[in-house]
Amino acid sequence: MSQMTNLPFQENTALPAVVIPKTYPDGHTIDWHNHEFAQLVYACQGVMIVESQQNLWVIPPQRAVWIPAKVKHKVSMHGQAQMQNVYIQDTLGRTFPDQSCVFNISPLMKELLQHLATIDLDQISQAEVERLIWVTLDQLQHADQTSLYLPVASDKRLSALCQALLDKPANNDSLSDWATSMNISSRTLSRLFRKEMGVSFVEYRQQARLLYALKQLAQGMPVTTVALEVGFTSLSAFNRLFKRTFGTTPSDFFK
Repeated sequence: MSQMTNLPFQENTALPAVVIPKTYPDGHTIDWHNHEFAQLVYACQGVMIVESQQNLWVIPPQRAVWIPAKVKHKVSMHGQAQMQNVYIQDTLGRTFPDQSCVFNISPLMKELLQHLATIDLDQISQAEVERLIWVTLDQLQHADQTSLYLPVASDKRLSALCQALLDKPANNDSLSDWATSMNISSRTLSRLFRKEMGVSFVEYRQQARLLYALKQLAQGMPVTTVALEVGFTSLSAFNRLFKRTFGTTPSDFFK
């Protein structure tokens, strides 16, 4: 049996895209690399942390990150991860966003990707495969984007602060507390955050907490436990922020 997934992308130059499934154990990291072609990384199971030199994304199941051609990135797995990589021909890739982003994957697109990932090329004509691929790409063109990213700091002081917030999301130290520990004024730190990250300290910490929460929720942790773990003293406050950011409640996010 010949499968699309067994063939290098270069051997499928007549196809507009190929879909290659991969499974990785918890804690596995794919180090910094890039591709000559655009890539869509879809999380079927587990949670992936995808990092570029500008942003960090948390990719839970039923979401996918779009990575334009030649963008350096690395991927780490939380829980046993199953992914489907969609590699898209360069000329087609240019019709999609020129910046990385996260898409919600519809039930139809999920089924199309699953079918393309396991298709038997001995049992189906190339024309049929191409039709399926074009339908998939059309679905992607119309997919909704979602806010599952954090900007990455280039300033070393700010980078250390951001990493501390990611490592301990329940930390409630104020901007003033952090400024004191960094031997700079609160005003300087506030300006630095706005300049480097495009958001305030409070906004960054909220987003960091929500993305950390997604990792825990995706692994089956109860909503109340997650809310407390990321620093919320009120479940209702956590639910309100979650819904305002993602458009749905934590209990409904993975349905």
